[in-house]
Amino acid sequence: MGQSFSCAARKITRSVSSIFMGQVEECGNIDKMGQMEVTPFVFKRTGSMYFDEDGDLAHEFYEEVVDESGRTMRRKLKNLKPQGDVALTIPRLNVDFPVVMCEFPYSR
Repeated sequence: MGQSFSCAARKITRSVSSIFMGQVEECGNIDKMGQMEVTPFVFKRTGSMYFDEDGDLAHEFYEEVVDESGRTMRRKLKNLKPQGDVALTIPRLNVDFPVVMCEFPYSR
């Protein structure tokens, strides 16, 4: 019981660097050698645009409303579906990647 709890606690409290670098972790008979568990690249992002009922894609939708004072444009907020995930043309580095990419010499 104590062995399995410490193993579970170790997995929960694992640092971000161990997620990327795959540090050696021993739990009972399980041994993991230093392998990349997660890629440091991001290939998709969440889209910021919406689809309306007609299938048009835009950041905002407006509809023309006629009232006593004339015509006005009202922002449409109902019946919009989010765009979803968008593939990136060039993969980006994950912001949580804990490695120094380039180090400049420090001199005074």
